[in-house]
Amino acid sequence: MMNTEMKSALLRVMPFIIIFFVLVLQIKKGKISGHDLLLNKPSSGNRFLGWVICFLIFVLLVEFVLFTTGILETDPWKHPFLPSVIRILGAVILAPIVEELIFRGLFLRMLLKRKLNLHLAVFIQACLFVLLHSFTYQNSLSSNIGIIQSFTDALLFGYARQHTQSIYTPVAMHITGNFIATVERFIL
Repeated sequence: MMNTEMKSALLRVMPFIIIFFVLVLQIKKGKISGHDLLLNKPSSGNRFLGWVICFLIFVLLVEFVLFTTGILETDPWKHPFLPSVIRILGAVILAPIVEELIFRGLFLRMLLKRKLNLHLAVFIQACLFVLLHSFTYQNSLSSNIGIIQSFTDALLFGYARQHTQSIYTPVAMHITGNFIATVERFIL
């Protein structure tokens, strides 16, 4: 019999696992191309590193300001070991990969293919990205800050994808942001 913590952890990561495998199958069947998702090396290693390092600095500065002003709210980590491992892998690895493939891979590509202006396309995908995150509907200071942070992140992810011509750049940025958010729950 599986305990509640384990069920909860698996339910959190299962959608990402399913979507990931569906995307892999679609690529193998030729219905989605790696080129469409920009599954290629960044156009420049320096651009890739520049985006990731600048994003890391940006996230750390934002979190520092929120923490020092007393606005940063984090729930302490209270999960048993195995469910924690599953949750952390889901939040730090699976979610960023799948969300980037969908939002900055498929969706942004679709918008740009329809000849939308780059800035409008990036704005639209950022709005959708925020709408599909649960904190959007909580109406608290913490969730409102989360909306602004996620929207800003999604804008940066979209521009990074375009600037480096690779999905790997926003994936690395997204992993960085989620890693920092996860670590905060252990140390704050």
